[in-house]
Amino acid sequence: MMQRTPAQQKKPFWQRYKIHIAATGFAILIWFLVVSNGIYDYEITVPIETPVLQPHYVITNEIPTQARIKVRGQGLALLTFKLFQEGRLELNVVWEPGEKIVYPRIQDVILGSGAHSISVLQLIDPLEITLLIEETASRIVPVKSNISIKTLPGYTVVGNLRLDPTHVTIRGPQALLQMVDSIATAELILQQVKSPVQDQIALISPQPDKLFFQPSEVLFQADVQKLMERRLSPIPVGSRNLPHGYRAIVLPASLSLIAEGGVEVISTLDEKDIVAYIDYARQPKDASAQFPAYLEPVENVRYRDISPKRFKLILEKE
Repeated sequence: MMQRTPAQQKKPFWQRYKIHIAATGFAILIWFLVVSNGIYDYEITVPIETPVLQPHYVITNEIPTQARIKVRGQGLALLTFKLFQEGRLELNVVWEPGEKIVYPRIQDVILGSGAHSISVLQLIDPLEITLLIEETASRIVPVKSNISIKTLPGYTVVGNLRLDPTHVTIRGPQALLQMVDSIATAELILQQVKSPVQDQIALISPQPDKLFFQPSEVLFQADVQKLMERRLSPIPVGSRNLPHGYRAIVLPASLSLIAEGGVEVISTLDEKDIVAYIDYARQPKDASAQFPAYLEPVENVRYRDISPKRFKLILEKE
């Protein structure tokens, strides 16, 4: 066995074996040219192109997504086609309600401009496709928010998140429309928020191939303010729904509470804005009973630490 000299051992691999590499590459090239010039039959799959939907009709059943066909062509053309897959099967549909059976033909197979030297020999599968076509209807449904806003500590969302528009028009087969009572936004979680937010968000169709809506996105807005709280006192406590011919004395006559909310709301709030009352009709008719006070809601304001929690009600004839 011939030993390599030290000089040969120091040469890079491709320099030491360049003659062998060149010979192997030339042999592969000759083989490829011979093979690629031959004519072959080959089975391929192409996507089935769903017919262009009409404004007043929709396909409601599932249909195959791929077709298997046999083609004939030069080896190089077949290889190129397999790499780029430019073919498709176009369905020829008569748009009218009911069950339709479509029989695909080899003429419906479109192979693209790069496959002009390839011919379609046979459509193997599917040989028939059933389509259920329904007329579409429309209805207006509300938009449901999937947006969550998490503020920084010391901040709060004032009021409710607002959507614009609040309703959208959906179109689809009547049977599906009856099952849809709202359209939801995409899910979104906003973290560490400390200022008002406003942006567009997409709407998600429960069945995108059958139900369509307009518009496809809505504007959402939320007012985020610095959190503020104030103790308000005294707040007079009145009475309602007393027996006819009676007036009442409430003991004690007032309460105090802590109101909290956005700084722009709480900073202008005072005792006169809060209405507290005893509802006699909602309580047991017991002279010794202690009554809770009810508070009329004030928009964007929350209450806590209400004191006292129970009141005495003394009835007097007028």
